[in-house]
Order: sequence, then C-alpha cells, then structure tokens
Amino acid sequence: MNYGLIIERVENGYIVKFPKEEDGLQSKILIQDNPQDELRSHEVLLWEIMNYFNFGGTKHDKERIRIMREKQ
Repeated sequence: MNYGLIIERVENGYIVKFPKEEDGLQSKILIQDNPQDELRSHEVLLWEIMNYFNFGGTKHDKERIRIMREKQ
C-alpha cells in the first residue's frame, strides 16, 4: 500500500488529506487554529502525521518520538 498525505495551510488552520484504504477515495480533516493557544493546531497536525505513518511508538518502546512544549 502507498502512503501519502497532502497538508494545506488555510486561513483558519490546516487541511490534511489522505487516502482511505477501503475504497481508495480521499478523506480530509480540518485542524483549526485556536487564537488562545497558538501552538495547538501545530501540535495536532504533528500528531496526525505521526499517527498516520505509525511512527510515534508506544509507551513500551525503548525509544519513541514525543511532541512536547518547552517554556522559556
């Protein structure tokens, strides 16, 4: 199976398009920006990418990728 995502930046967030396995049609989700939390849509986008490609790992893995905020 081929994997692929199309990520489009729109005025109010991101549109993520990906193929559906069952019927080959394209599906899409909207990740909306949150004016009170500027990083939230970016975090959600990264989680969607990690979940889609299945490279986030689990809590039982020796090493895994995490998304975390760092305060200055």
